[in-house]
Amino acid sequence: MAEGAGAEEQFVLRVLDEALADKLRRMLREEITAHGHIELTFSDNNQDGTLTVDSLPYPVKLLNLPTVVEAYKTYDDVNMVKINDVGQMLLVGPPGSSLPEGPESADGVTPPMRNARQRHFKNLPKVDPSEVSAVERDLLALLSGFAPAGMTITDTEEEFVVDEETGAGSWRPVKGK
Repeated sequence: MAEGAGAEEQFVLRVLDEALADKLRRMLREEITAHGHIELTFSDNNQDGTLTVDSLPYPVKLLNLPTVVEAYKTYDDVNMVKINDVGQMLLVGPPGSSLPEGPESADGVTPPMRNARQRHFKNLPKVDPSEVSAVERDLLALLSGFAPAGMTITDTEEEFVVDEETGAGSWRPVKGK
């Protein structure tokens, strides 16, 4: 990378207004910038902003995606090359609308990732800190070769024995040791 050049970042652009989405798609594909003006500005918090298209303002919010999405590119329609990891989304709402609060999007990029954080990631269990320290103490005792307080360790050698008549097998203590 050249000195002074910034790292390239990619975002998912999600436009809720279908008419605006069609207009932006047409402008970007046909590379018609002479017929329209697009400007994206952010406020001081760098999360809330405004997308101005032909002097009509649309609210914009920069949100983190619940998971990282990989972006690929092809030069020959056969081989795919990973070009970046995408972790943020620009959400553009209809004029005058309010966008969701918080730094993270509830939905991922595809329909199966709808409400991803709520459905796929479990909440952390509530555990008493004294119970955690007791389990840690017992675990360290076991790793050192000692039994936890109030318990004894019995080492039993077993072998798997098959009954010749029924063909059923079970674990039994080794005899003679």
